[in-house]
Amino acid sequence: MRNYSNTWLAIIFVFCMLLLEACGGNQTTQPITSPKPLPNIYSLIFIDKTVSVSLKDNYTREKYEKALQEIVQQNVRRKGDKIEVYFLHENTSQARVFAMQCKAEMKDTAGLNPTDIKSIKNAYQVSLKKEKNKMQQRCIEALLDDNITETKQYTDIWAILPIIDKKNAKKPENTIFKVFILSDMVESMPGLERRDFYKRPPFSRQEAEQWAEKDVKRFSEIDLSEVEMYYVLPHSPLSTTNQNNPNVLHYWEKMLSKLGLEELKEWNVE
Repeated sequence: MRNYSNTWLAIIFVFCMLLLEACGGNQTTQPITSPKPLPNIYSLIFIDKTVSVSLKDNYTREKYEKALQEIVQQNVRRKGDKIEVYFLHENTSQARVFAMQCKAEMKDTAGLNPTDIKSIKNAYQVSLKKEKNKMQQRCIEALLDDNITETKQYTDIWAILPIIDKKNAKKPENTIFKVFILSDMVESMPGLERRDFYKRPPFSRQEAEQWAEKDVKRFSEIDLSEVEMYYVLPHSPLSTTNQNNPNVLHYWEKMLSKLGLEELKEWNVE
């Protein structure tokens, strides 16, 4: 009887060992990976410098000043965030105004006491605020810069598309690319195969779509699928359709969507 008991004990012991091995043998130690850093934001801003957008109108000036302030405040958050400004007029492709990148950086607080950590965080916030204010001031100066050249007679919005495509292709890894267009969105360029929406706007949504279908063929190599794009109109909500033709905006929505843009959004100034 004792021999049978010992045999069964041995069998049970071996079974338990095999079971433990089966349960634990497939477990592997997962490598510890650092969390992915938060993305930077690259904001490309186009400011209309043509006769159709007058800053003598208090509503337009105040709206655009506030829009620029909000763009900087909301999109400059850490080291590496960037603001770049172009003028929008007859020679848009050559109208780069400035580019500024945030350099404010918070020091490492690992192992420090709460008092030192608070001091470092406060110093960082002060530094970040100074950089934001500097960028914001440059944007306002660009807005208020009066265009006295002949380029103010025409608006080449088509020209922003190659600029956007090039900047987007060269943006650093882990970067959100945003485009802001402060304009009435009225393309007005002379010459064959160009659009002048002052002389001849699309008369209907259907015509706007037909024009977009034709014009987009000029930009077939441009990809806007990873771009966020916003517009800021100079008009008040009470403006007439002669000032703010919805068919013109529909033209841009259709054309840009065919280039991969998910949505052309209005930047709502609070």
